[in-house]
Amino acid sequence: MRVLLVDATNIFLRSYSVIPTMNRNGEPNGGVYGFLNSLGYYNRIIEPDKIILCWDGAHGSKRRRALVENYKQGRKPTKLSRNFDHETVNEGQNKLEQRLRLNDYLNDLPVTQITVDDIEADDIIATLWKHYEKEQKVIVSSDKDFFQLLDEKTVIHSPSAKCFINNKYVFEKFGIHARNFVVMRAIIGDKSDNLPGVRGIGIKNVLKYFPFFADEKKVQIEQVISHAKNEGEKYDRFLQNEELITNNLKVMRLDSSFIGFGSSQKIFQKLEEQISLNATAFRVRLLEDEIDSLSDSYIAPFRILEAKGKE
Repeated sequence: MRVLLVDATNIFLRSYSVIPTMNRNGEPNGGVYGFLNSLGYYNRIIEPDKIILCWDGAHGSKRRRALVENYKQGRKPTKLSRNFDHETVNEGQNKLEQRLRLNDYLNDLPVTQITVDDIEADDIIATLWKHYEKEQKVIVSSDKDFFQLLDEKTVIHSPSAKCFINNKYVFEKFGIHARNFVVMRAIIGDKSDNLPGVRGIGIKNVLKYFPFFADEKKVQIEQVISHAKNEGEKYDRFLQNEELITNNLKVMRLDSSFIGFGSSQKIFQKLEEQISLNATAFRVRLLEDEIDSLSDSYIAPFRILEAKGKE
């Protein structure tokens, strides 16, 4: 069995800001068109047995924000493509309308959508990754936090890098074993999530100070601090930032600590819901929005996907 786990929020926002298409009313609809186009592409090339779209829930960041107050604070809102002359467009309203319209389309496809209040898409994907631990999995996201989930049965496709990523790719590009990538990021921080790191330290510096990050053996934060204590003054910056590194790691690590029992039940209940392809309704929506490029050749692989789900 091959499971496709999609960071749907990530893909939608990327499409919304990059794809300069409009519907018949002259309104931007790149989030809808780009998402559907990407979904069709992954369905064709990966040929999964199941597709699960994972969305950020309402107030999804609040649990991590309880650990790091400024987590994801100060982010600029995702903007429409610069190719639009969209001065008269209410972007917030348009984004919501596109998201609702996309949901109409997705309800006509044989895919599972999961959204849980107070839970981020990352944690839903991590929960499903563990649930399907014996199955082949492809995660679709540009978020490097998912590197920690790479193993013999898991690969990532990054829309931004436009390639598949595995353990070998991470090691060759960064010199760090994928399972240690999250501890490295806890040290250097993540500007996109407003998580500051140790000042003046980047990936190359981490390897310089802690060469064991290149090893296959999983690095623990205690090992980093112990090594720093034994190496003298030049490591003081790491000791002075022990709390920052530890809190960053708690926020970045994908595990069950942010998923309560009730939320887990909601996720697994969604997996049991019946899904089907409504090709007629899907085609009607395409006509309504004047999306001509997603024709029968787009729908055909979803017929195959639906058939797999009934086996």
